[in-house]
Amino acid sequence: MKLFCMASLAALFIALPAAAQPPARAMGPGSMPTFADFDGNGDGRITEPEFTDARSKRIAERATEGRAMRGLSQALDFKDIDTDGDAGLSREEFDASQSRHVQNRPIPPVR
Repeated sequence: MKLFCMASLAALFIALPAAAQPPARAMGPGSMPTFADFDGNGDGRITEPEFTDARSKRIAERATEGRAMRGLSQALDFKDIDTDGDAGLSREEFDASQSRHVQNRPIPPVR
């Protein structure tokens, strides 16, 4: 019985730090936005207004959370992501941009 109590307490103390973490959000800290986050009307294509609105919303949310705005000046413009110049972003164009962004992201220091 004593061993069971000790094991239960140990498990509780191990689990507490994980339980204290905030829940993950679709566009939360550290996560990359998805195509659906930017495709406001769900038609499978992101227009420049949809892109601008979604990006502005994400920036505002991160600022409200007190997050640093590092790299914002290097963010690609809609025209940089629209590689075929058809005034809309396909899922492939969006995903390619996200992949480039991840590859160019600095690695955070180990704590």
